[in-house]
Amino acid sequence: MKRVLFIFLTIILASALFLASCGEAEPAAPQEIRIGTSAPLTGMFAGFGEGNLFGMQAAVDDINAQGGIYVKEYDKKLPVKLMTANSESDPIKSGTLAEDLIMSSKVHLLVSPDMPCSMHNSISTVADRYKIPHVIGGGPVEPWMGARQEAEGNWPYTWLAGFGIATPPSAGDFREGKPGYTIKNSWFQELDEYADQTDKVAGVFATDEPDGRGWYSLFPKLLEEYGLEVIGADKNLGLVPLGTTDFSSVVQEWKDNNVEILWGNAPGPDFGTMWKQARAMDFQPKIVSIGRAPLFYVDVSSWGGNLPQGIGTEIWWAPEYDAPGIGDTTPQSLAERWSAAKNQPLNRGIGHGYAPMQILFDAVERAGTLDGAAINQAIAETDLMTINYRVVFDTDMHFSWIPLFLGQWQKTNQPHVWECPIVFSKHDFLPPSAQFIFPMPYD
Repeated sequence: MKRVLFIFLTIILASALFLASCGEAEPAAPQEIRIGTSAPLTGMFAGFGEGNLFGMQAAVDDINAQGGIYVKEYDKKLPVKLMTANSESDPIKSGTLAEDLIMSSKVHLLVSPDMPCSMHNSISTVADRYKIPHVIGGGPVEPWMGARQEAEGNWPYTWLAGFGIATPPSAGDFREGKPGYTIKNSWFQELDEYADQTDKVAGVFATDEPDGRGWYSLFPKLLEEYGLEVIGADKNLGLVPLGTTDFSSVVQEWKDNNVEILWGNAPGPDFGTMWKQARAMDFQPKIVSIGRAPLFYVDVSSWGGNLPQGIGTEIWWAPEYDAPGIGDTTPQSLAERWSAAKNQPLNRGIGHGYAPMQILFDAVERAGTLDGAAINQAIAETDLMTINYRVVFDTDMHFSWIPLFLGQWQKTNQPHVWECPIVFSKHDFLPPSAQFIFPMPYD
């Protein structure tokens, strides 16, 4: 009887020790780290989606070539999988698809392309609801901060690396006091150089949605402070609904008042419609600089004829950067990969897609876990050289400034015809590569 009892107790003790050892085992590792993106691959913002998505996938390919991201919690490297949903440039679908990526595809992280804030605002709300870290690859700070301040909880799980329209880097930021981080001081270079060769009469144009309103609320006053007369700003002349097809009354008022400087912000199709009508009405300003609309070759080439010639726009990434990618990838080699894969001129969104992936990869490795709160804290502590230069977030704004330049579309003898070189720069590390065309040429 004692022998049976001894055997029984021995079995119980062994079982207890076995169970205890199981409790101390490393947690089971997932097969992969899943990153979701709800991106505009079709529709009016497709230029943003196509380039950014290419950069995102290139970063995934590069990290996976190194075996993935080391996660201390599992004591191993895990490969990364990018999971994509096409929002079709629809702000409502954008957030719904992000939620589906979380619920159905079980993504651990979210990344958004540089695109109008109306597209990523709903994604930020979803990220907050499920406590999924979310990094946006570019865009202006003013519309972002306006939307964030109105959002319940201020979107603590979303971070944006972008530029200011007129808001400079914060006090205490390593970029404080340095020029070249806002549209204001990069675009004003053309005025410093050429405004005295105009009548100093300006018109402003923007679409009535968050990005356009954010721009329009700032620039008429800034242009007036610079010393220009801005036509119709007191009655919001040129602030039009998305999809407007008849701009004749606006153009006529600009023409009647001899507007020679035209600045604006709108999606590519809307500006294309306006500019065609303006040219048909023989409106010929000497300087035209437009945010958003002329960013991508796919948009400007759709306008037809010589309409892109001389149109200025912001530039926020360049292959000439001396900035690190993953492994042996450089900005130049990333651009070459794009050209080989797409047979298209450069889409600068590739850098804005690649850099936020570097931010996420770095945060996961430093956090050592896939826990959302821990990764989010690691993002807050980011100090990282990316393919789009150094990223350090203002933790109150959840924002990091990137370098900004002024580019201008110019005709070439290449098969693709149009290129947008940098024509003004306030950054010593990247001087202009072409001369600014002034005045605007007209057939």
